[in-house]
Amino acid sequence: MRRAAGFTLLEVLVALALVATVLGGVLGLVREAIASQAHLERRQVAKWAASNVLAQYLLEHRGLVADKREGVEEILGRRLQVRLVVRELPQPPRESLREDPDAPEVTPPQRFGITVDVRDGGRRAAPLARQYVARAPRRPE
Repeated sequence: MRRAAGFTLLEVLVALALVATVLGGVLGLVREAIASQAHLERRQVAKWAASNVLAQYLLEHRGLVADKREGVEEILGRRLQVRLVVRELPQPPRESLREDPDAPEVTPPQRFGITVDVRDGGRRAAPLARQYVARAPRRPE
């Protein structure tokens, strides 16, 4: 007696189970990749917003003083909460290198640290982006 060509029902069920397992894993990887891409996009937009806020603040303020501001920045259709803090930085310790003790002492200009935090949630949400710069105020023209 000759056996019929083809697969048995058991072989077909095992193959289907194997294909379903592999496809489930692949779909999980695709879902993770899409979520990761969306998160990276949110962070990049937040970095652009932080850079814009910092540049705008530096353009508008010639002399720096301690300051704190909060607001909303809209970029690419997203509303982001922005917080800008300007702090005086402590002067580093100086050793006198003057050769002439009678020469007047030169004080270095006060330096400021400017921090911009960008969030897309409430105050408790972790910042998506943070930009920091330390600088001395520009001289008046």
